[in-house]
Amino acid sequence: MGIETWLILLSVAVMTLIIVDGRRKKLKKRAAKIDDASRVSARTDDAAAVDNARTLPALSDAFTPSEEPPRCDGDVSHEASSREGSYLGVATQVAGNIIANESVSIKGCVVGSVIARHQLIQLGASSLVSADLEGGHVCIDGHLDGDVHASERLTLMSSAKVHGAMSTNRFECHSGANLTGTVADCQATDR
Repeated sequence: MGIETWLILLSVAVMTLIIVDGRRKKLKKRAAKIDDASRVSARTDDAAAVDNARTLPALSDAFTPSEEPPRCDGDVSHEASSREGSYLGVATQVAGNIIANESVSIKGCVVGSVIARHQLIQLGASSLVSADLEGGHVCIDGHLDGDVHASERLTLMSSAKVHGAMSTNRFECHSGANLTGTVADCQATDR
């Protein structure tokens, strides 16, 4: 065998090692994502303990909703003008209850409950939420495992994946949304 043949075999071996290392890194990233998801589901028990303490209703009644109705054009990809309200980014994880007297935009991970009465609640496509939602207008484009009470309108965008019971006056569901649960008229389940 000539030197050229040995060089070709050596370069093929090096390329094979590079490909194998790339696959190993992909598997490592996937395992880390699964581990993060399992940590979030373990935090659900902590959120349930807080709910059982019955401190949430007393806190949420202390806030008075604004007179202005929520604004949303039905497209969750547009952010509120100049980022009005609360914003939870992709890298943000919250285990507990969120009570707001302003609109809430979630692109990260929330376990617990989100209450923004008579306000807009947006779940972005990257959101992973295991919580009960209560708001005026709720736009969902991500993953939700929990109940929803939207006093004015509930919108499921095309990449929404929802599991739970919903009550609203007006329901919009875009093509491609995945819903497992029930939808009821808001007056029938008045809170």
